[in-house]
Amino acid sequence: MDRREFFWRILSLPPGQPLGTTTGLAPYKPDTPLSEEDALHLLRRTTWGVSRSDLARARQMTTRQAVQALFSGNKNPTPPRWATIDPMTETFPSDNARFQEYYRRYAELQQWWLQLMLTSSFSILEKLVFFWHNHYCSDYLKVYYPQYMHLQNQTFRQMAWGNARELARAMVADPAMLIYLDNVASIKGNPNENFARELLELFTLGVNQYTEHDIVEASRALTGWRIEGMRGVFKPQLWDPGVKEFLGRRGNFNADDIINIIFEQDQAARFLATKFYRFFVYDVPNPEIVEQLAQILKANNFELRPMLETLLMSEHFFDPVFRGAVIKSPIDFMVGMCRQLSYTDLPLDYGVERMAKLTLELFYPPTVEGWKGHHLWINTNTYPLRERIAEYFVDGKRNDNYQNLPTPPNVRAFAQSFPSHNNARAFVRDVARFLLAIEPGPRTLEYLLEELLLGAPEYEWSLSMPNVEVRLRSLLKAVLTLPEYQLL
Repeated sequence: MDRREFFWRILSLPPGQPLGTTTGLAPYKPDTPLSEEDALHLLRRTTWGVSRSDLARARQMTTRQAVQALFSGNKNPTPPRWATIDPMTETFPSDNARFQEYYRRYAELQQWWLQLMLTSSFSILEKLVFFWHNHYCSDYLKVYYPQYMHLQNQTFRQMAWGNARELARAMVADPAMLIYLDNVASIKGNPNENFARELLELFTLGVNQYTEHDIVEASRALTGWRIEGMRGVFKPQLWDPGVKEFLGRRGNFNADDIINIIFEQDQAARFLATKFYRFFVYDVPNPEIVEQLAQILKANNFELRPMLETLLMSEHFFDPVFRGAVIKSPIDFMVGMCRQLSYTDLPLDYGVERMAKLTLELFYPPTVEGWKGHHLWINTNTYPLRERIAEYFVDGKRNDNYQNLPTPPNVRAFAQSFPSHNNARAFVRDVARFLLAIEPGPRTLEYLLEELLLGAPEYEWSLSMPNVEVRLRSLLKAVLTLPEYQLL
């Protein structure tokens, strides 16, 4: 696939049209060991990159076992040393000194999270933490206090596949959210509507599901929240106790009442199911599947795991039409490349900075709507930059300053992980199938074989031949710069 074919593939479908398929939510071979192709698809979509060891582990599992095993991971990683200090108790020589220290801490926090992504073996956890970060958006410039951004990130981790209603309730009292959407300043007689508006539009129901009057009344009910130390607290004396009319209900509602009423709406389950479908399956949702997922979510009192397990174990999720139908995010690209090649020495500052250049800076979404992703991940700047980053990475170099990485990727060990490594043609096919979500065609395979052999006869290929690492790096650069490599 050349660039023209690639852009035709991702842009050719009519806008807003789901991919054609008749598969549903029936379990997909639930008690059959995963094939390599199925295991790769599952892990590509649910983790930040498929390592050789994770693939081998998945191949020993049935579909049901693999999906259930994904709901694991360290929910209590060691935080940065400053993360639990009440920011109001800290003193600094000057305001500028505080600003400089907070700036340093945010860089540390970004690197801390990137490290968790790089090391989150066989777990959906960090992918769901990012899902929630992109759903309940806050950014470090507005929030200012890094402790609060870490606290919010940890809340997402603790509640990643828990109860969606309770997570919404937690966001009402979340210090970062209180600051980011100005609810920390909302008071009876002078309510701020920002949080109420986004709670309805972006977090729970979506557009055209409420009125402006509902926003006003919700903002009154949501008054009275302030920050004390490392938590949000409710101050009854600052709350508007008057009667409100909200989504057809009438009463002297508070924040808990507003959340409960929202989640009584059928649209709340439908809205969340749609977002999860877009994140894990395809950017244009299938309305019938979404409705079924919404019913599962409601039947389980908004516990997320039953719905997610149903989706990820379904014939619909494993349908071949969805393979290679999603464009990699900068995290999928950068972290995935490291995990695929079992590379553990990525300088974290470099990884954060390169992802930011590819339009995704951790803890700094572009707007309260978050990163919209998919087609927007690829443009005339980011596409060639991805190619250059990959080429330099394979050679063990940074793309930002062209200095060496601490170590280059161990391409020989990568090659040895393939049983076919002594058969050039079979090895090229197997490497391409592992690294690409789309089955490479005959022309692509011949091109990759030429890049591996670099003029040598095919029968001479072995890992003991001269300059073998040069040849392996040539193959990997060729694969990682294919347009197909940008797809999941």
